[in-house]
Amino acid sequence: MRTKSAAAWAVAVLMLGAVVGGCAEPSDKGPSGSSAKHTKSHREPEDKPDSRVVEHDDDHTVLELSDGRQVSLRFTRRGLEAQHRDTSDDAWSARKTVYETGTKPCQGIRAKAYRDTVWLAAGFGMYCRDGEEPQEVVAAVATGDLSSWTTDPTKNNLVWPKVRIRDGGARVDFVHPIWVQTTTLTWRKGSGFAEVATEYKPIHPWFVGRWRATDGSQQLTIHQVGPGRRARVVIETRTGPRCKGSAIVAGINQHDLSMSNFKLDQGTRTVNCPLDELKYDFDVMSSDGPLRLRSIGNHPKTVLTYERAG
Repeated sequence: MRTKSAAAWAVAVLMLGAVVGGCAEPSDKGPSGSSAKHTKSHREPEDKPDSRVVEHDDDHTVLELSDGRQVSLRFTRRGLEAQHRDTSDDAWSARKTVYETGTKPCQGIRAKAYRDTVWLAAGFGMYCRDGEEPQEVVAAVATGDLSSWTTDPTKNNLVWPKVRIRDGGARVDFVHPIWVQTTTLTWRKGSGFAEVATEYKPIHPWFVGRWRATDGSQQLTIHQVGPGRRARVVIETRTGPRCKGSAIVAGINQHDLSMSNFKLDQGTRTVNCPLDELKYDFDVMSSDGPLRLRSIGNHPKTVLTYERAG
């Protein structure tokens, strides 16, 4: 079965093919969250790529920069190699190894440029061309005379389907967005690649705060995302044997909240502590609640109801 990463890589390469064919954090105010609003994050201006792809197939890409120089990128048995030349009539430079690996390449090398800043992303995996996800993905940037490349030192398997050039080519962001988070690898001229940074999608403020079950059995505390931290729910019993557990939560939409990675922190397991993440999720229909724990399925049923606890 094709994985999400492999599918994303395929989509990214198809988008590059289309180019060839077409032309050369929210406030956590109070337990009710009634005054909190969703705000759109400020997006920094981007520099539109001014290069064009003049050759492209599964193993080879030739990119022409706005000043007429060309860059040739090619998969080899040793990994990925690059050459460049001043014009289409000049001889190519000696081959330069951009990334060395014995792993087989995926289909296509993605590359674009703005002025003299060139970026590329390429994937490698034993069965990547059969639909499996990449085992390695290299991001690389070259500037100036294009004689050397700076590569991502983490060698992760994020496919970087979006790449943004900023600050006149002095900054390149390789971006991997999914529905719960966005991971970014940033290159800057003069300092190279920084560590990968992940920004988590906030949950709706209606969920944030402390909740008590109307039957008195347990209490929930739902925390919003923070810097480098996912939203979480903490569950603890108020009657019977002591049990305290926690899980990661993510907003399916404005009204639904899913759970994952539940673990028992204190005490012993009791009814609905910890909750079975494969069987239940939460919903809330207004800023004041109530919050409901529901079974998952075609005919969901309310298992517990919670009211705000201040």
